[in-house]
Amino acid sequence: MLPTTSAKRFSFLAAALLPLCAVAQTGTKDLNPIPVAVSIMSVIPDARAAGMGDMGVATSPDIHSQHHNAAKYPFAEPQMGFGLSITPWLANLVQDVNITYGSFFYRIGAMQSIGMSIRYFSLGEMEIMDEYGHLVTNVNPNEFTIDFSYARRFGNHVSAALTPRYIRSDLTGGYLKSEGESNAISPANAFSIDMAVYYQNQHGDNDYAWGATITNMGTKVAYIKENTDRYFLPATIRLGGQYTFNIDEDNSFMTGLEFSKLLVPTPPVMDLDSGQILLGKNNSVGAVEGMFQSFYDAPYGWEEEVSEIMIGGGVEYGYRKLFFARAGYFHDSIRKGNRRYITFGAGIKYNFMGLNVSYLYPFTTLDPLSNTLRISLFFDLNTVRLSSPR
Repeated sequence: MLPTTSAKRFSFLAAALLPLCAVAQTGTKDLNPIPVAVSIMSVIPDARAAGMGDMGVATSPDIHSQHHNAAKYPFAEPQMGFGLSITPWLANLVQDVNITYGSFFYRIGAMQSIGMSIRYFSLGEMEIMDEYGHLVTNVNPNEFTIDFSYARRFGNHVSAALTPRYIRSDLTGGYLKSEGESNAISPANAFSIDMAVYYQNQHGDNDYAWGATITNMGTKVAYIKENTDRYFLPATIRLGGQYTFNIDEDNSFMTGLEFSKLLVPTPPVMDLDSGQILLGKNNSVGAVEGMFQSFYDAPYGWEEEVSEIMIGGGVEYGYRKLFFARAGYFHDSIRKGNRRYITFGAGIKYNFMGLNVSYLYPFTTLDPLSNTLRISLFFDLNTVRLSSPR
């Protein structure tokens, strides 16, 4: 049975399932992407980070730090806050597909914080057709995650956080074939955890910070009960830093850089006739073993291993912490995903509420967020400025 409403809808479904498919290897050194399940977990949900080349692990704390680095929350100026972001997906093809992301945090005194976030990826309405082209039912496929974080400061400069997460991926919108039919696709459930550290300090009148995270470490997922194939979550390691020039009381300028890498095994080069591995290592391993193997298993050696590192960088100009202008760049190797784009963003804050917007302009046609405008609304409550980290 094939869910489809139009050629565009079928193209979208193929794009949604693509991360789940094993990559056929032909010996080429030009293309060897790393397939993962629930890849939507890696998409930057908020417009602030999206406007700075998807950089967020070491930027100043904000409402959506839950996604980037929950260890930043204990250094946040507000006592409490919540925000909502909406990201259109494949906006050039379909209009009813988007990511909705909500986050909340509460700072307990000056040393601890708790947070949570909910991410909902709606794939829009699709029709299930039988082999004769007759309508069976309408479905609304979706993916959903919910997580909670606890963070604590250790002195004036360092903090750490843990973020457990529940994941549910339902690619058929609750529709299941009858029990007698094989290869029935069922919803996939998984659990993961993030670990994060954050450091901030001052250099003269200026501020600087660095952060590191390992995200989405969790169980593998399966969509077909009769099939033993299970797919990796997009476990990722990130390391970044930023430096903020406080020009005067009204003007500031932040610049930063971030590196990231999937902690997922690289597919080996296979002989398509015999099924034997020609180059690389077997990637049918457990989740923990796969994380370690991801550092040394590229079929074409260290050149390919280094190409798996993604780079994002950006700048942010702020005026009186009320108006902001942003720009950034993101680079992914042509052999791994070929996601290369520049981003622009702006923000405004009035009293306890604010609005951020960002726009992505790609250098390739492969990015599902091409020419997409993202919007984030946030609210800072009970604002209390913390003491200087000196």
